[in-house]
Amino acid sequence: MTTATKILSHTGDAKVIKRIFSGEAVVGYAVLGCLVAGTIGIIKAIGMEDVGAAACLLAAVAAFGTVCYIYFRKS
Repeated sequence: MTTATKILSHTGDAKVIKRIFSGEAVVGYAVLGCLVAGTIGIIKAIGMEDVGAAACLLAAVAAFGTVCYIYFRKS
């Protein structure tokens, strides 16, 4: 995704600068990172015991909760 921004140079000419990432793309990458982190937390929690497993599962739930919040909040 690219977005374009118009700016005026010192001579008064309009130049167009293309941005590589828009806000939506950055949020998409953040959501993907949260999903990966949550999945890894669940996988690691399987091999842990007691408090460590509970901490990993809590972090995984928080990561998936962040994804749900981002997608289902009202804009």
